[in-house]
Amino acid sequence: MNKWNYLFVTILTFYSSNLLAQQISKSDELISKLNKNIIADTTRVKLLGQISTSYIGTNPTKMLSYAKEAIALATKLKYKKGIAENLRFQGIAYYSVGNFKSAESSFSSALKIHEELKNVKGIIACLSNLGTVNTVQNNYPTALMYYQKSVRLGESIKDEMTLGITFGNMGVIYSELKNYDLALQYFQKGLALHTKINYVAGIASGLDNLGNIYFYKKDYKTSISKYQEALEENIQMGNKMGMAREYGNIANVYTELGNYKEALANANKALNLNEEIKNRKGIAAISQTIGNALNLSGKYNEALLYSTKANNLSKEINIRDVQKESSESLSQIYEKIGQPDSALKYYRSFVALKDLVDNDVTKKQISRLEVQYEFDKKEESYKSAQLLSTEKLGQQQLMLTLNQYKLAQSNKEKDLGILRLQKSQAQLKNEQLEKIAKQKQLILSEKENEITKLSLQATQREKWYYIVGLTLLLIIGFLLYLQGRTTKKLNSQLLVFNDELDRANKVKTRFFSILNHDLRSPVSNLVHFLHLQKEAPEMLSESDKIRLENKTLNATENLLQSMEDLLIWSKGQMEHFEPKIQLIGVSNLFDDTNRHFSSQEHTSIQFNNPENLTLNTDEDYLKTIIRNLTGNAIKALSKTPNAEIIWSAYSKDGQKFLSITDNGPGATDENFKALYDDREVVGIKTGLGLHLIRDLAIAINCKITLNSQVGRTTFILAF
Repeated sequence: MNKWNYLFVTILTFYSSNLLAQQISKSDELISKLNKNIIADTTRVKLLGQISTSYIGTNPTKMLSYAKEAIALATKLKYKKGIAENLRFQGIAYYSVGNFKSAESSFSSALKIHEELKNVKGIIACLSNLGTVNTVQNNYPTALMYYQKSVRLGESIKDEMTLGITFGNMGVIYSELKNYDLALQYFQKGLALHTKINYVAGIASGLDNLGNIYFYKKDYKTSISKYQEALEENIQMGNKMGMAREYGNIANVYTELGNYKEALANANKALNLNEEIKNRKGIAAISQTIGNALNLSGKYNEALLYSTKANNLSKEINIRDVQKESSESLSQIYEKIGQPDSALKYYRSFVALKDLVDNDVTKKQISRLEVQYEFDKKEESYKSAQLLSTEKLGQQQLMLTLNQYKLAQSNKEKDLGILRLQKSQAQLKNEQLEKIAKQKQLILSEKENEITKLSLQATQREKWYYIVGLTLLLIIGFLLYLQGRTTKKLNSQLLVFNDELDRANKVKTRFFSILNHDLRSPVSNLVHFLHLQKEAPEMLSESDKIRLENKTLNATENLLQSMEDLLIWSKGQMEHFEPKIQLIGVSNLFDDTNRHFSSQEHTSIQFNNPENLTLNTDEDYLKTIIRNLTGNAIKALSKTPNAEIIWSAYSKDGQKFLSITDNGPGATDENFKALYDDREVVGIKTGLGLHLIRDLAIAINCKITLNSQVGRTTFILAF
């Protein structure tokens, strides 16, 4: 399990003894100052450096840009201290995005200049930075060497902040080597120093590293508590790199607990933050964390993508521990999905990397460095004690000489004492006079202050009167605005309701016109038959009587069906006043029309639907149109021998058509004017006719065209 140990990057300024992380100036304020200071001098170099470090943990790209600009200006001014500090800032920017080779080069160059300038704080910072960049590359002996040098110098100048950072980073090394007890000692030393001086960034790093130790000891409850405390500190500082690190560590805890949903949720937060700040090491590590959680949850294909990404990126930036863990994960995944060759390849890579990271030679080198460190520390202590003894001896000799000189001067001081006494008495009288004058001046000042206070109170009351009056005016204006807005909204709603009421009345009129039109013809036939049977029954033979009874019965059944259809249609239309569009078959429409007019003997009706078409329309609207057109055609053919009506359904160029053709006498455009002109008046006795057909066709988006000539009339319905 790859843990995100908190390696703290030391940031020491060249213009102050405090860390930049403690400054309260924000980047926008610093940029404003920079824009005002257009002179190319050392002050501008310092401002560029401050702006660069203000982007630590949030925007490494901008941090690098401002550091490079500062280096260029400092080089032009031959300002070595500015060059050295901004070289370090440049290194930190490279470190933040995982470019460790460039970071190490920048830190080394800065170290040389600080050593030349004998700037102890700068040397300490560079040594700590070099230790950090070697730690992330698993070069533990080299990293520990730099840290030990940094500690010795820090102890010599008693720099508690830098010592705390270095102790924490040394603890990371021992944590990686699984020496958790020694790591815990260093972490506690660093946290104690940072807590003492209230260094928030150092406290955050200490909490994170303590969380790691508890994680390794499988105390997951305490571990996640420490991580969450560290996360809150980083959120307060706006440190996106630290936030990403804590989300990643929390994800590792949930993975160990088997809660893969929470693990992936926190890991994705970490990945988004690392991608935002372009932290390649963080991207590699968290990609492996996601791959591991997906692998354990059985999502092998997704796990393969993330572990491959982690493996490739860790190779590119030389992060051995991530490369080792991703190789192990890929070996397991390929074995599970049945690819033994790839599984063996990555297992061999895992074994080789494990040997590099955990070899005994490295541990022995560290042990030797520990002994050397203790020896050097004692030697420094002895040297310091010797120098202190020499210094004390010199001080004692100086004190002896000084006492002899004081004895020689004591007689002279006795003579001067009398003169001083006389002078003191004169001064005492002067002081009494000055005291009286000051008391009078104080009384006068108190009266002036009282007058000023009363004046300020009057001004303050007047100001409050103005504020209250203005507030009342604003409230009244706002209430008037709300009233006007509400009135406008109600008027708009009233207009909409009136429009809907008007449309409802039109639909109601249309409904009764439809009812009159569709019921007249069947009822008329029934009345005609009843009159014939009543007034001249002798004219009907038995066979004619049976035939007419059957015909009348069919017409009555069709009438009942029509009434039922009209009732269903009217109910639906009166509910919403809109057609109900649905998919219907043309064959069903033709069958309905054939049944409706089955009692007609004078006229032959044919139906052609070779393509078996379907239409998206309102079935009741279209039935009414077809019945009206058919009924009108039958009336027009009443005096035509061999009367014939042909209904056809066909499609052309992606459009569907219904047509009705009769062989009647035809008519002029004036006869069909109601089909196109809504100003034509419709009578109750004659029914709705073409006017009804026109309105219903418009409602279902159907276009009707007419071609009438002698011997042939055709209506075409286009959909």
